[in-house]
Amino acid sequence: MADIVILGAGVMGSALAVPAAVSSANRVTLVGSPLDDSIVDSLQRTRVHPDLRTDLPAEIEALTLSQLTQEQLQTADVIIIGVSSPGIAWASTLINDAAARPDILGLVTKGLVANNPMNAVPLTYADALPALLTQENPAIVGIGGPCIARELALGLPTRVTFASNPIQKAEHLRSLLETDYYRITTHTHIAAVEACAALKNFLCIGVSAMMSAYPLDDSHAKNPVAALYNQAVLELLILSRWIAAEEYAANNGSAVNDVAFDLAGMGDLHVTVGGGRNSRLGTYLGQGRLLDDIINTDMAGITVEGVDTGRRLAPGLHAACSAGQLNAADIPLTHAILDCIESNAPLDFDFKLLPG
Repeated sequence: MADIVILGAGVMGSALAVPAAVSSANRVTLVGSPLDDSIVDSLQRTRVHPDLRTDLPAEIEALTLSQLTQEQLQTADVIIIGVSSPGIAWASTLINDAAARPDILGLVTKGLVANNPMNAVPLTYADALPALLTQENPAIVGIGGPCIARELALGLPTRVTFASNPIQKAEHLRSLLETDYYRITTHTHIAAVEACAALKNFLCIGVSAMMSAYPLDDSHAKNPVAALYNQAVLELLILSRWIAAEEYAANNGSAVNDVAFDLAGMGDLHVTVGGGRNSRLGTYLGQGRLLDDIINTDMAGITVEGVDTGRRLAPGLHAACSAGQLNAADIPLTHAILDCIESNAPLDFDFKLLPG
């Protein structure tokens, strides 16, 4: 049993609250961000989460930010950051201002942090957050893997990855959250998990574009999607190996390879292509539309994590290619997506660029 505070009442933070509440008799407090007041109001009045379209267990206490006390953060055994990437600064400030030092800081947020321009490699959020905790207690646990929020909230079988170094933190969080349907693997490769969790959103955009670029009968051609899915996984390996280079070297080259081809890599890419904001953006791009048009019309006001990741990825990636640390010819899908993001170019992928 533990006192668990989840910051962010969006779909993923709220969905994770469900197994947290039914496993180990935890006390779970779900705190809305400044953008979540209407969600919390619905939960307090009816228990129904309007975006998940289901009710949440009565054991979950839903609070607006104004209703949260610093004492609740200070006494929490576990704090889980469940906001999208633009909210990471808000969550970090909230924890720091309360001088909260939980035994475990869980991280559901997926993205990259812009690094010093002199350093070509962008940081994962897991790299950027240890300042929240004492050096003697490196308690960050990265949460990755294929998980559609509504399916988790409905109790459908789900298998994910918890990563921490030391691994005991991930194992302890697993003991608090695992249920018969929410199954959790653990390992120490947190930088690789966080890198893959961010990059799959970005690469999903290009794979999903193929679903509308090649319409067939009442659906779409499957061969182009499969070809770029395979390429996306290969580029996921290359890019995560670059971002998590220190971890990769420390584990004799096994860490990133294992993650890119496991739940937090190709597994999560699979469900992301199947639906969600990144996939939706990709299908619009596959129709020949431009990014600026899409984000100002059909997707106005919607956070697309893959676009944010691309913007943070681009400066370091271009520098790494120029320095010979990365071979641009090995990552054609990455460059095609970056062209859409940086230059507002159409996504017109040339399949001749794929390796023979």
